Amino acid sequence: MAELSTSKEKQILSVAIQVFLERGFHGAKMQEIADRAGVNKAMLHYYFRSKDRLYAMIFEKLFMEFMNSIADSFEAEGDLALTLKHFINSIIDRLRQTPDLPLFVARELSWGGPVVYKTIRRMLQKNRFKTPQIILDEIENAKQRGEIDSSLDPVQFIFTLVGSCIYPFLARPIVESIFPELIENWETLLEQRKEAVFRVLYYGIKGEGTNA
Repeated sequence: MAELSTSKEKQILSVAIQVFLERGFHGAKMQEIADRAGVNKAMLHYYFRSKDRLYAMIFEKLFMEFMNSIADSFEAEGDLALTLKHFINSIIDRLRQTPDLPLFVARELSWGGPVVYKTIRRMLQKNRFKTPQIILDEIENAKQRGEIDSSLDPVQFIFTLVGSCIYPFLARPIVESIFPELIENWETLLEQRKEAVFRVLYYGIKGEGTNA
């Protein structure tokens, strides 16, 4: 994404991020973005030309920043348990900063927006998906050491791992309406979630007959 050249552009983009996170592509209106940013609609179009272009910039910014922050801070620990803890902590802590991101991405994927797929393809081309490969390698090493169940499907495990970390953020609107007391202790709940995901997944893959 190109660097923004003025403070006004940055201000508008910041407001637009909030509107798109709240309403998605179809629900967001350029007039609302302009009103909340304190500019007229003509200025908004001057800087960003169209809703499609503004949305593309925002989706790429949010998704790339999230994925890059995980990838850039993640290294193999040489130990599967430590690697899993590191990943779980990293993804949950990063989502704390943008808790609306999982719902935003899920909503955009659900209508098949082309920006989603273009962004992911660009990330693949830039080799930004190194984190899953690190975990896959650690799983294979743990299998060879006899630490975990040799029949474990690594890809299925990755799906479960990522989904388990993301689910509280996806489910928050439901949890908030049914169990409001949990939301009052949200930060504590997320810390407990880290340990729960690790224990369920790590001890669940040890299996019978392993050396660990």
